[in-house]
Amino acid sequence: MEGLIVSNVLLWCLLLALAFVVMGLVRQIGILHSRLAPAGALMVDKGVAVNEPAPKVTAADRNGQPVNFGYAGKKSQLLFFLSPTCPICKSLLPAIKSIARDQADRLDVIYVSDGDMDAQQALIREHKLENATYVVGPEVGMTYQIGKLPYAALIDQAGILRSKGLVNSREHLDSLFEAEHLGSATLQQYLHGQTQPHSHTHSH
Repeated sequence: MEGLIVSNVLLWCLLLALAFVVMGLVRQIGILHSRLAPAGALMVDKGVAVNEPAPKVTAADRNGQPVNFGYAGKKSQLLFFLSPTCPICKSLLPAIKSIARDQADRLDVIYVSDGDMDAQQALIREHKLENATYVVGPEVGMTYQIGKLPYAALIDQAGILRSKGLVNSREHLDSLFEAEHLGSATLQQYLHGQTQPHSHTHSH
């Protein structure tokens, strides 16, 4: 009987100690969350490097008209890679349409997809993309080595790839433009550079 009482006491002590450890971990997680900066678009290290000339490719849009990617022109290009079977892609379409409307004077937004044309047409009707430049085919995705969706790439007027990455939110999309202004591949890269120690020179 005494052994049972002792084992119960030991178990309660162990449980209390475990509870304190969990509380400490929860506190540390909270501190980490408060220190984390907003995540920018996540760049996947495939294909051409950022701040290098973008791959040049020509593909037909859904109406059979040629669309040039990566060539110098009067406007920058935002390539949005999507799929009718990608729920996150669909959730971002209002934001993409808003960007296309607000920056129409300096930016051409091009939707790039692949797969069943009936599903593409249904998506186009549902999200009112009839007047948008919409390319269906594998050429562009293969050229830019797109593996996961939704993905976006920003090409400037000179045909230079300024930023690229997986985009899961409006904040990710905005970070592509922020990274372009900051001269960094991604917002994370810029923030990482800000945390690096700076060397100081002293004059004598």
